[in-house]
Amino acid sequence: MIRGRRDEDLDRLCDVLGELDDHAGVLAGRQPRDWLQEVDAERSWVFDQAPVSVAPTRNVVGHVQIYRPLDARWVLDVVAQTHRKADDLLVIGRLFVKPSRHDYGIARYLLRQSVKYVETRGGLPVLDPDDLAFVPHSLCAELGFRDFRTGDCIPSVLIRAE
Repeated sequence: MIRGRRDEDLDRLCDVLGELDDHAGVLAGRQPRDWLQEVDAERSWVFDQAPVSVAPTRNVVGHVQIYRPLDARWVLDVVAQTHRKADDLLVIGRLFVKPSRHDYGIARYLLRQSVKYVETRGGLPVLDPDDLAFVPHSLCAELGFRDFRTGDCIPSVLIRAE
């Protein structure tokens, strides 16, 4: 089940991050707890495998945040090329799932719910280019995200095109 992230979830999320292969590259020297809290997110959700919603559990296996884009050159490029306002962009980032046999399905669910949240608010869903190592490219394509080349962003920004 998806629910709002609580402070009590942070230790478990840090443990999950430590299990991911590319975590050091994505965190770029930051501590996992700092990375999880560094953006002023509009939404911070976790995927909790426990059937209860009353208390945080050790069954938190996934995370995603939705936030306004940070100051970056790619934001100006996206705004110029899509003819949208910067306020229309909502970034889906900090998306990661504990490696397991069900991780792809959980990532799909978190990403699908995030897209739904952004689009019901009239926003343009954009995946954070700094976090893409945690999200399978095939999943992004399956959910309608396409490469959007900008001048200084590698990897390219992924924007929902459907």
